[in-house]
Amino acid sequence: MTFLEQLKMMLRSRKFWALMAAIIATLAAYLTQQIDVWQALQALVAALAVYSTGVAIEDSGNASRQP
Repeated sequence: MTFLEQLKMMLRSRKFWALMAAIIATLAAYLTQQIDVWQALQALVAALAVYSTGVAIEDSGNASRQP
């Protein structure tokens, strides 16, 4: 699979767009001073952890279907 194909798959992923929404919401909350820098970092780390866990679970399911 080429890089361009992987990029297209990622841009069609709901998990990816949920991650982008979480990052934008965190950035907006930080810029409007509703949260401080440590809360923003915690939110970003949590969003990335959820995304990577979702990708790992999906990959695990795909691997078990292959012969």
